[in-house]
Amino acid sequence: MPGNESKALSADARMSSEEVEALLRPAGSSGSGATVRPYDLVGQDRIVRGRMPALDKINERWIGEFQQQLAELIHRPLQVSVANVQVMPYGQWLAAFPMPSCFNAYLVKPWRGNALVAVDARLLYRLVESYYGGASRVRQTAPRFTLSATEERINRILVDTLTSHFARAFQPVAEIELEHLRCESSPSYVSIATAGEAAVVIRLEITVGEAGGASCLVLPLSLLEPVRERLDEELRSGSAESRARWSECMRGHLVEATVELRGRFLETSISLKELLRMKTGDVLPIEVPQSATLHAGGVALLRGKFGLSRGYNAIRIAEAVQHGPQQRAGGKPSE
Repeated sequence: MPGNESKALSADARMSSEEVEALLRPAGSSGSGATVRPYDLVGQDRIVRGRMPALDKINERWIGEFQQQLAELIHRPLQVSVANVQVMPYGQWLAAFPMPSCFNAYLVKPWRGNALVAVDARLLYRLVESYYGGASRVRQTAPRFTLSATEERINRILVDTLTSHFARAFQPVAEIELEHLRCESSPSYVSIATAGEAAVVIRLEITVGEAGGASCLVLPLSLLEPVRERLDEELRSGSAESRARWSECMRGHLVEATVELRGRFLETSISLKELLRMKTGDVLPIEVPQSATLHAGGVALLRGKFGLSRGYNAIRIAEAVQHGPQQRAGGKPSE
């Protein structure tokens, strides 16, 4: 019997001629005519090992409105900021997130994958206290794993508001809907990925007065695979609002930037033989130039005339140096 079973297994393990041809077929070809989608290992490595900058731009669209709506809910000013957007193993994020916390599972339509919104219990207690007009001072609250009816209600409002604003900001990339499934105090009941699976973590820091906590929107990286190329396009293009903010920020930094100007008094040339013969007291005949050019980083910027101002050597600016299309950076402008 054992021998017969071994023969049967070896016979089943033999490959058919079609399977052999499929293995020998050149990479990228398909006998059925189906299109093979290239897998960008470089792009995947860039996303997994670092941040996800496309989501940084998306977050610019909804954080301000989310902060305003949350402040109106508790009738007290608060601060919401994106601490970071990172790609990390799901287990690593879970081990670092504070306990106890509320873990809200969401179904992401139409992708049929799950997302997670985690809320630090300290933040939840602070929001409930502020909602009922509690003191703004920091008060220690004993950690517990059960929520009152009011805390469950505030938690649901918080996470539904967060996900609705995120989905609206994500519309230029894809139309998605996040449907709340359940809330648990233990992450083991709402696990959305294995411990080693990569996940995109959007961490928000929410502060009311002097206290607060963190809330995280966690998306498995595989969930975003259908729109990975769209995310790259979104990063390259950006929105009109983000470009305007970037231009305004750059303009402000340029105005405050410090530029070192250098002016060359004159140039002359002598032979090496004359240089070696020079002694202390020798005089080099020069002709005082009529103009001087000021450089910054090797680039000619301004042209003027030598003179005196309050007893100091000075240059009176006459004009800005015009750079033609063939003018090289750091090149000597024509006088």
